[in-house]
Amino acid sequence: MRQFILSIAIFTAFFTAASAQVQFGVKAGISSYDLAKDGIFVNTGSQNVKWNISNAGYGHHFGVYTRLTLLGIYLEPSLLFNSNTVTYNIETYGESGVFSTLKNEKYNHVDIPVLAGIKAGVLRFQGGVVGHLFINSISDVVDIKGYDQRFKTATYGWQGGMGLDVWRLRLDLLYEGNFDKFGDHITIGGHPYSFSSSPSRLILTMGYKF
Repeated sequence: MRQFILSIAIFTAFFTAASAQVQFGVKAGISSYDLAKDGIFVNTGSQNVKWNISNAGYGHHFGVYTRLTLLGIYLEPSLLFNSNTVTYNIETYGESGVFSTLKNEKYNHVDIPVLAGIKAGVLRFQGGVVGHLFINSISDVVDIKGYDQRFKTATYGWQGGMGLDVWRLRLDLLYEGNFDKFGDHITIGGHPYSFSSSPSRLILTMGYKF
């Protein structure tokens, strides 16, 4: 994560030193997770357990950004607080049948996207990288026997999409992909588990330039 932040600082310093136009603002928005539909299968010895994703819901984010423009190309790093909630349907298979229960888990991160783009009139086309710095989680799952959480300090992904500038307003629609599998923080009975695919998000953000 330190190398990621250092890279941001170097790019920002380069644009600033090159007499780029600079603007600052705030952002807020919502996001929708697209998560794996397959399940995690756990054999505890006495019973089998299957974890399914019942609902990913909508996340929200807010924070600040700066945009540095030079020769028609802009660089836009942001610092955003991001929160998402996932509902798991946990099915326990035993001698008495199948017992299902719903458990919620909320994840809080600081996101640091760094996007580069070009403008075509009021429209913008942009893409770049994003780092997710884990803060904490609030979970109903912790009361499951043998369950433990081992979150990575930082994970990484990419973003791409388009934006619209009208007066001081900034509207962005982005698609995000990530390089780690969803649920790789799940440990049960000392064994790590994860869903088969990486999480992706559709992100809608409204910004305001000061």
